[in-house]
Amino acid sequence: MNRTMTFEQFQQGLVRGRVEPVYLFDGEEIFFHEEGIRLLGQSVLSDGVRSMDRESIRGGEIALHEILDLASTYPMGGGIRLIVVRETDEIRAEDLAPLKDYLSRPNPRSCLVFSDARFDRRRLLYKTLIAGAARVDCGALDEARTARWVRERLRARGFGISADLAEAVTAGGAGSGLARLDAELQKLMSALGSPRPIEPSDLAILADVPRVADAFRLAAQIARGERGAALIAARALLRSGEDPVHLLGGLSWYFRNALKAFAAASRRLPPREVQALYGLDPGRVERFQREIGTASISVLQEALSLCHRADMELKGRGARDPAQAFERLIHRVGRRLETTA
Repeated sequence: MNRTMTFEQFQQGLVRGRVEPVYLFDGEEIFFHEEGIRLLGQSVLSDGVRSMDRESIRGGEIALHEILDLASTYPMGGGIRLIVVRETDEIRAEDLAPLKDYLSRPNPRSCLVFSDARFDRRRLLYKTLIAGAARVDCGALDEARTARWVRERLRARGFGISADLAEAVTAGGAGSGLARLDAELQKLMSALGSPRPIEPSDLAILADVPRVADAFRLAAQIARGERGAALIAARALLRSGEDPVHLLGGLSWYFRNALKAFAAASRRLPPREVQALYGLDPGRVERFQREIGTASISVLQEALSLCHRADMELKGRGARDPAQAFERLIHRVGRRLETTA
C-alpha cells in the first residue's frame, strides 16, 4: 500500500517517536534526502552505538540481497539498526521477490532507507518500493513554501524575519536548491551572532541575494517613472558587480508585493489578516503606498511582466548586454506611466 507523507509529516512522526521500518526518500530536493537521513540517525541511534549500528552504502556498490541481509541483522546496541542506501537507482536487482517478502515482513529492529533524487520511476524496483515502503516526498518547494521554510529555519535559531524579506531571500536563491540556501542562512546567522530580527541591510551578507535595499530603491524609482535616477542606479549596481538575474529577482519581488499591498489596502483589512492573507507586514503596506506614489495596478503588472521578459532575455533569448535589458524595462514602465497619467 502506497503511504506517502510530506517531509513535515515525516519530521512530526519522528518527534512523536514513530519510525517506519522502510523509507523511500523520493524527489529532486537533495537537502530533504540528507536532512531526513540526519534526523533518522538522531532518532534511532544512541550516542554510544552510532557507528556500530549504522550502515551507509551506495546502490552501485552492493546487490539487493546483501542490502536485505544487512536489514535482517539485529542491532548490536539494543536499539534500532539504521541502513541507508543512497543512489538506490543503481542497485543491481534481477529478482525482486526477496524485496517484496521483506517489505511485507520487515525487521522491526531495523530502519532501512532508500534514497535517490533521480530515481527512474519506470523501474520495477521503484514500483516495488512505492508499494511497500513509507514514501517521503522530497520534491522541490515552490516559492511560497520556500519562503516559509526560510522563516522556520531562522526562527528555529531565534532569528526573526518578516515575510517580505523571506520572499526576497527566496527570490535571490531561486533554482539553487535548499542545501545552498541553508548554507547561506547559516552564514548569515553566524555573521550576525546573537539572535535578532533580520534587517534588509543584513541580506547583503548572502551571496545569491541582491543588495535588497538598493534593489527596492531602484524598483520604487521605476514605479514612480523616475527614469533618469533609475537608469543611473541600475548602471551603478551592474558596474559594481551585482548579478543581473538576482537584481531582477529583487525588482520582481518588489513589484509583486506592491500589488499585494494594493489589494490589501483596497480591502481595508485588520493588520493580522493582512499578514495571514498576503504575507505582508502591515507597515509594509503603507510604505509601498508612500514609495510608489501614483503608480496604478496596471503599471505594476506591466513592470512585473517586463521583469519576466528581461529575465528570459538575460538567460539567452535576446539581450547580450544586461544594461540594455534594464534600460528597456525602465523606459517601458515610464512610457506606460505617461499614457495612464
